[in-house]
Amino acid sequence: MKYSEDKLNKLIEGSFISEQNSKKIHGQRMLRAAVVQSIYESEISKTKNKDLIKTSDYYENCSEERKTMAKLIFQYAIDNKNIIDEKILKHIDDKNIGRISIVDLSILRMAISEMKVNNKAPVGVVVNEAVELANIFGSDSSKNFINGVLHSMVR
Repeated sequence: MKYSEDKLNKLIEGSFISEQNSKKIHGQRMLRAAVVQSIYESEISKTKNKDLIKTSDYYENCSEERKTMAKLIFQYAIDNKNIIDEKILKHIDDKNIGRISIVDLSILRMAISEMKVNNKAPVGVVVNEAVELANIFGSDSSKNFINGVLHSMVR
């Protein structure tokens, strides 16, 4: 049994993401979704396994170039989790990182990591993609929260 067939992935792919929303995940968004899913799994499982990204179904569907970028972004997010979280806390009212949903936190960590690692991606595109992922993976308030935090950071 592949690791990607575990209960968490089935929940993420089955219960939380509607068929309609899953059709919005393609191209460059696929690598971002792979990173978000891997950051989420890393947070839930309390592991820093950098190969975790290789178990993502989204990662499997990426081109080799996108897989390389996804690995870089994920590795940066894992290696710099505390620094990233400090940046996030500077831009929210509640200074308790534990009150942010793990999905929202994973998306924020992905976006901040991509801004640091991928200098080819315009900041506005990274922010917009993070908001789109929040719309797909997050709650009703996720996209507004993520948009607000990231816009506050990039000003």
